[in-house]
Amino acid sequence: MNIEQAFKGKVAEHLENLSEDLRPILKKLIEFDYPKEVDTLVFEIFVDGFSSGFPVRAFFMDKDNSEHFIYVDGKAEYPSPVDPGFLKIEHVYPYELEEEYTSKDESLAPWDIATNELIEWFSKCWQAVGGQGFNLKANIAPHDSNHQFNLVESKWQNRW
Repeated sequence: MNIEQAFKGKVAEHLENLSEDLRPILKKLIEFDYPKEVDTLVFEIFVDGFSSGFPVRAFFMDKDNSEHFIYVDGKAEYPSPVDPGFLKIEHVYPYELEEEYTSKDESLAPWDIATNELIEWFSKCWQAVGGQGFNLKANIAPHDSNHQFNLVESKWQNRW
C-alpha cells in the first residue's frame, strides 16, 4: 500500500466514526419543508478544517445563487432545522495525522485526498437517509471549486 492509499484509509476510518452523528442531521435537512425561495442546498468544504473541527457548512441558496435567510424577530437566520455547521467536534482527524504522512512524502496533498474521501463518505450518508428523493438541488464541493458533486443524482458536474 502506498502512502496516499494509507492516508486515504485513515481518513476514511475517522469519517466513518462520524457517520452515526451525521446521518440524523442529514435526514432532518432532507425532510425539512423549505421556504419556496430555497432552490439548492450547497455544502461547502473548507479544506483547511479537517484538523480543527468539521469542515463542511450548509448554505441555503435561491435560484439566483444568493444565500436565502428568514427573519425571526428581526434577526436573519438560516432556513434550517439544524446547525449549518453540522457537527461540533474537535477535528475529523488530528493534525498529527497529516504531519505523519507528509513527513513520509512531501508531495502528498492531504487536503485533496481528505476532501475527495469526505465527498464520497458524505454522499453515502446522504443516500443512506433518503437523499436520492430530495426535492431540491443539493451539491457538495470544496469552497471556490469549479466542480461539485450532485448529491441527488450522485454525479460530478460543473459548478458555474
